[in-house]
Amino acid sequence: MSQSRAAQFAAAPDAANRARRFVRETLTEWGESADYGLETVLDDALLLTSELVTNAVVHAGTSASVHCELRPGADGAPAGIRVEVADRHPSKPLPAPGAPETRPAGAETGEAEHGYGLYLTTYLADSWGVQYSRGAKQVWFELRLPGGLAGAADVLPPVPAPEAADDLPQWDPHSIEELDEHLRGVAEHIRNLFEMDSAVILLAQEDAPGTLRLRATAGLRAGSLPPVTQSPSAASRIDLSAFPAVYPDLIDPGDHSSALLAALADLGLRSLATAPLTVGGRTTGLIAVADHAPGRFGEPDALRLAAEAERIALTVETARLAEAGQSRRAALSFLAEAGELLAGSLDPERTLALAAQLLVPSLARWCAIYRREETGRPKPPLVWHADEELHDALAGAVGASGEPAPGIDGALWPATEAGDLRPGELLVLPLEARGRPLGKIALATAPAVGFARDAADLAWDLARRISVTYDAALSYAELRRTANLLQSSLLPPEIPRVAGADIAVFYHPAGQDGAIADRSYETLVGGDFYDVFEIRQGCWGLAIGDVCGTGPQAAAVTGLARHALRLLAREGLRPSTVLHRLNQAILDEGERGRFLTLAYAEAEPQPDGSLSLALICAGHPPPLILRADGLVETSASSQPLLGVIDGDPGFHIDTVVLRPGDALLGYTDGASERRHGGHMLGDEGLARMFADCKALSAAGITARIQRGVEQFGGGPLSDDMALLALKAAPAR
Repeated sequence: MSQSRAAQFAAAPDAANRARRFVRETLTEWGESADYGLETVLDDALLLTSELVTNAVVHAGTSASVHCELRPGADGAPAGIRVEVADRHPSKPLPAPGAPETRPAGAETGEAEHGYGLYLTTYLADSWGVQYSRGAKQVWFELRLPGGLAGAADVLPPVPAPEAADDLPQWDPHSIEELDEHLRGVAEHIRNLFEMDSAVILLAQEDAPGTLRLRATAGLRAGSLPPVTQSPSAASRIDLSAFPAVYPDLIDPGDHSSALLAALADLGLRSLATAPLTVGGRTTGLIAVADHAPGRFGEPDALRLAAEAERIALTVETARLAEAGQSRRAALSFLAEAGELLAGSLDPERTLALAAQLLVPSLARWCAIYRREETGRPKPPLVWHADEELHDALAGAVGASGEPAPGIDGALWPATEAGDLRPGELLVLPLEARGRPLGKIALATAPAVGFARDAADLAWDLARRISVTYDAALSYAELRRTANLLQSSLLPPEIPRVAGADIAVFYHPAGQDGAIADRSYETLVGGDFYDVFEIRQGCWGLAIGDVCGTGPQAAAVTGLARHALRLLAREGLRPSTVLHRLNQAILDEGERGRFLTLAYAEAEPQPDGSLSLALICAGHPPPLILRADGLVETSASSQPLLGVIDGDPGFHIDTVVLRPGDALLGYTDGASERRHGGHMLGDEGLARMFADCKALSAAGITARIQRGVEQFGGGPLSDDMALLALKAAPAR
């Protein structure tokens, strides 16, 4: 059985007290007739009534009516009470429900716009709401009685809902790619539902509080509204942050509180109704309908629009968050891929060129990268523009403007009159690693366009990765220069001219072609070496060898071997004695020593044009001999390598004669052990290549063998390799 009672209270200071008394007497009288448990909700009912009447009388400035109802449940027994407080000023803004700590300063002293009313209602009432009519605004709340708690959702009759609208366009909220298309469908649906000229949907920007981004329109041409706008608001209208709003005539200058309203007015639209998309008490967007005629909307239209907003708010916010999550994942993926690409280059200039292409056009319209030479002198800036036709103009402008300072206004830099080069926003990022400055990156957007916060954050993250990889590339370049200097010191500065002989060499240090990006100092300095030197008049020393391993220790043994060979040979010692003493010198190095394979020969040109060679192969592959008739044969026997056997290794001399037109090829294992899949070139493969070289000079032989070895492996050489070709002068 339902019971109800109502009372009217004039706009007087004691209105709240009289309203509390009315509610107390009403509930007490109902409680005396039966044990409904009304005493359990009495205090909450009195507190909420007092707050809502205060809002109506003090803030709205009108009289207030209070209506109490004892509402039955499904079994007819009282299940709860409903209290309605109405005022006569529906256009007065209602305060948005919010925690006390979020209320404006002065709320405690009465200077604020509102009190605790709706905040308390939100937390104390089992349900509550606001209803509007042409002449009144009504706030109601319901409190359930103890017996009505079970199945509460079904006990109290539901509040009448607005008239059902047509079905919204169907959409899978996980299909983020279709979000904009879906929003356009929703905008068209809203426009048709209200039979108005246009509709707009905007979503809040997390990176710019208080701003909205246009996401969909219906009935408006593309580009007619600003892409980003401030949230519209107007004095004496319902606050956008919590409730719908009506703008009877946009021609009224007082209503043009945002670029959106001004743009709508410029399009000839006169009246506007808006409703916020709210989720969890937070505004996530805005829907609006507009018409060319003024005064087309009233408060019921705004409430109807609010109902539509409520229908789509959660779905749209879910999709928006998913879209933002996808954007963040895309940013992380972009950074990971960019880092991988940057790390693949150890050339400083190539690294920065790649960085410029990563930045433009993904994050900026154009960029300029500043760096310095080793001496500290500035280098010309490296520039990249999304429009290739503007590249030269940009290079000239930034080159003449000097380095930009961090935080400089895009209107001041670069110094140019070209509108296409004028930044909409300028972002100057440092290139810095290990606490030392390496340069700067200037990023610029297109004119009249700024950086979104996500894009700016991504640019900062990418700049840090560029700094680290650029610093690594600079360090590697310095390491490589040092290694090249060390390597060059281990090889003869030039090959001497030998009468009656044609000599050519080829040397390839490991990693020279960048076949392996991750190169350390250990692998930059190879263990292969060669030498050609004069022992005495008419006698020349030739050597090609390979020290075990690479790096500084191998370089030390290489230097020892090369210089010891020269010194010992020039002492007039026999080749076997020279290698015996070199073997002992390597052993004397102890743990610092490395074993060494060496092919050493002393060549003497003969009057008949032939070359006589005293040859020893100490663990090294015997050089190949190509006779003038095309026959390939080995030149000597293999003997013990150096640095292993203590005492006398027992070296002996193999005598080889190269007749005019004969050629000898010495090589290291970088050539013979070249692989292609599971196959190795081997000595036999080199012999087949060498057989095709009988008509070539010594330089032609080394070039042909080098090319053949590279082609066999299907790519750049990955190991160090040395070749030495000697050809006897042909008979004339």
